[in-house]
Amino acid sequence: MKKFLLLSLFFIFLYLYSQEIQAQYLFTAQVDAYKTDNRDPFEFVDKAQFGVEVNYFLYDQLAMTGGLEVWTESVRFVPGMRFYPINPVFLRFRPLLGKEVDYAFGVGYARKITDNWRVEAMTDYYFERSNLAIRFGVGYTLY
Repeated sequence: MKKFLLLSLFFIFLYLYSQEIQAQYLFTAQVDAYKTDNRDPFEFVDKAQFGVEVNYFLYDQLAMTGGLEVWTESVRFVPGMRFYPINPVFLRFRPLLGKEVDYAFGVGYARKITDNWRVEAMTDYYFERSNLAIRFGVGYTLY
């Protein structure tokens, strides 16, 4: 029985060690190209919006995120998650915490340029404000 237990533990350890478990970080920065509540899409000064995020991949398909959204009128802390059902397409859900609370659900596409750099395009829907945003960004992967 003792040999069976030791052999089982050895194979469990070997299995876990053989899996490619790597802590992988993705740093991203995005800017809104258009948002449905913009009165004039060419007047960016009245309503500027951009975000920065750090993504920590728990698995190849799931990342926990944290970042900041900078809007003209406020700054919000944004925890969240990204899920890649089919790479390079991702889904993301993020609560925006600040003076006003909002929730955003988005769908995006990330295209690798090099091993570390990527460009991203995404849409986010904000539930409390009932707005849709089209965003573009860049990302840098750190292994």
